Amino acid sequence: MTLSTRPDPSAPATVRAPLVLLGTTRASLLFVTTVFIATLIQVLATPTVALWESPDLEWPLPTSIPATYGLLVAGCALQAAALTMFSRRPGTTVVVVVAVHLALAVGLGVPTWVQGMHIVIAGALFLVATRVSTACVVAWCAAVVIAESAVLLWFVLGSGESVTVGIGWVAANVVSLAAPAVAGTALGVWWTTKTRRMQQAREEAELATQEHADRVAEAQQRERARIAQELHDVAGQHLAGLITLTDAALTVAPTRADEALALLQDVRDEGRFAAAGLAGALADLRAGGVAPSGTTRDVRSLDELVAFWRERGATVDATIRGDVDALPAVVSTTAFRCVQEALTNAAKHAPRAPVRIEIVHDADRLVGTVANAAPDHAGQRRAVGLGWGLSGMRERVEILGGTFAAGTDAGGGWTLAFEIPVGSGGTERS
Repeated sequence: MTLSTRPDPSAPATVRAPLVLLGTTRASLLFVTTVFIATLIQVLATPTVALWESPDLEWPLPTSIPATYGLLVAGCALQAAALTMFSRRPGTTVVVVVAVHLALAVGLGVPTWVQGMHIVIAGALFLVATRVSTACVVAWCAAVVIAESAVLLWFVLGSGESVTVGIGWVAANVVSLAAPAVAGTALGVWWTTKTRRMQQAREEAELATQEHADRVAEAQQRERARIAQELHDVAGQHLAGLITLTDAALTVAPTRADEALALLQDVRDEGRFAAAGLAGALADLRAGGVAPSGTTRDVRSLDELVAFWRERGATVDATIRGDVDALPAVVSTTAFRCVQEALTNAAKHAPRAPVRIEIVHDADRLVGTVANAAPDHAGQRRAVGLGWGLSGMRERVEILGGTFAAGTDAGGGWTLAFEIPVGSGGTERS
């Protein structure tokens, strides 16, 4: 029989498991055996010492010595065995241990001999406290004390003692019972409260871990969706343009070779743009930790990016010259990523330094510069990065046939600059 505490009835059965007091049948049997031996030693101590000191002592009880010892041993065994019922019938456990004690105390007329059974009663109340509510176990404790007082008073008065003597004797004996009974009840309530709190904390931690895993999975799904959207918006658009330009070149080639060659130049540009878009998406897949966004952002979203950092206390000024709405999608998104990376680095390495952004689009190229002043050493913090930012931006820009540079300037600040060709012969496509 495994001794275990009750599960919290307010919690779902699938979440909260019963708290285990003694985890195995072997442990439970060892516990019951220990209680039996400890109680038996205390119960038999008084008559055994008396017989040892006075072998010729006239036995004061109506039952013989062997019969008395047999009843005492059986009573101790029955009390210990009753403790195994507490998980299914907590009330029965208390009734049995109290009834055995009173039966031996009153039936044999030896209440002082069986005072050792008070510890078993206290243990039963402790175990019951782990199975029922606090109010219920307190009621059981009070009922035990009242029942013991009433039966022992009836026994004393029935033996011919006066009411005054009987009440005084019962009061002394009941105190020896009430003290361990109250202590066992209080200890059981305290232990149950602590174990419930520990279990609740453990379950909350498990729930938080599961929620975190769910959020990570959701973020991964959103990131995959974002990358798919970017492939559709950037690479897909340029691949479709590549097919259209190829069809046009094939159409005009027989009669207008010069126009066909110009269109093939545009085909090369579209292929370069598509390759850059695919490379950017693959870089995002490697990073895996980039915050997902609903749509692919480009230079047209630069105002939102600047506002984001200004809300966080950064001093950022941005200037855009030229029509950025007509930029090829992959050029615009690559430029935006370069600016985004530069602002992130500035926040890491020079959080109080002002930042200046300049984007210029002329006929055949897009030029961008992001520069921050020297860091304020009082606010400078050590940055921790994955090492993918600048190298990834350099790869994207170079795939587009552009140039990329980043490093410290003469004033101790940091400057990131890039230049991306827009198209051959000034051709622009959105």
